[in-house]
Amino acid sequence: MKKSMAKNALKYQIYGIIFLSLLSMYPLSKSILDLSILLKTDRMIGTEDWLNSTILKKEQLAVKIQPNRQRILIVSGSNGLFGISAEKISQATGIETINLSSHAGLGGEYILNRAAKIIRKGDLILLPIEYSLYYSSGISDDFEDRASTLNSFMISYDRESLQQISSLALLRFLLRNAFQDIRTPEYQSYFRGRLSRQDISARLQQQKDRKDDNCYSGLTINNFGDETCNVGRDNIQINPKVLEPVLSSATNTEQIDPKGYISKFVTATNRIGAKIIPLYPVSTHSKHSEAIAFKKCTQEIKNFWKERKIEFRDTLQDALLAPELMYNTPYHPKDTGRHQRTQKIIKLVERNLNNI
Repeated sequence: MKKSMAKNALKYQIYGIIFLSLLSMYPLSKSILDLSILLKTDRMIGTEDWLNSTILKKEQLAVKIQPNRQRILIVSGSNGLFGISAEKISQATGIETINLSSHAGLGGEYILNRAAKIIRKGDLILLPIEYSLYYSSGISDDFEDRASTLNSFMISYDRESLQQISSLALLRFLLRNAFQDIRTPEYQSYFRGRLSRQDISARLQQQKDRKDDNCYSGLTINNFGDETCNVGRDNIQINPKVLEPVLSSATNTEQIDPKGYISKFVTATNRIGAKIIPLYPVSTHSKHSEAIAFKKCTQEIKNFWKERKIEFRDTLQDALLAPELMYNTPYHPKDTGRHQRTQKIIKLVERNLNNI
């Protein structure tokens, strides 16, 4: 009993030190999380193994292209992962194309920051980021979001980037999560020593072999960075989930790019000497796409790029696909839907190449 009380007393003393450090503006970053784990050693953090292996493969493919060769890079969440074929763009244009798209749950700022690290002069950036990412409040808010994939991914695989998270956001995350136990096979210790690379590979293969969910293993990515798990699945019935709205309620009231991270990405690419082709994300045409809020949002996006003197020639007609062309969410087309969307994008790319 006394041992337990002493442990709790020590725990709250350390939390007090953290709080006082915040007040004095002492930089904390990842040490906040390290302390929380030391205080509760059975704390488990989701690893997002498939996402890490997917992103690393894509980045390696992009970096391997010779520096003197022009590249086309597709940057977005999973609508680009499922909905645009880098392979077909490569074949049509003769320019090596890599699909860097991953998961919108990482948040727009993280996705763009990570892409910016490998962009170089002469690159053509296809940017079909999801509607919700235009309204993101930034990486710290994305990290705190319970529904976010970002926090578990950064903690498990990209702790260096925790320096980008505000100390206050880290503290709030700590206080909200430090006393919860997560005990499922898909989770592992924060300290990765308990799970070897062999264990991770076995888990990924097991996930790939599951009939209903083989898209999130990292093992079905081709050499252009495209997801291929939906190839040959065009005959499956329409999934009701593809008819869900792609806009959250927040997009009705907030302004586009409230923290300016998209604008910063534009500035960075201009400075590097790369060119952006903004696109609408591929999604389902349904009753939600006829709503006033959706039409208002798409017009605001068009105006956003116009204000930055970047040509926006994509159309909703090309970006919205019939429900029978969609796979398992309103952002994920079947292979036929991806082909249809890609052919429209190829025309936009060729037009931009002719103007260079």
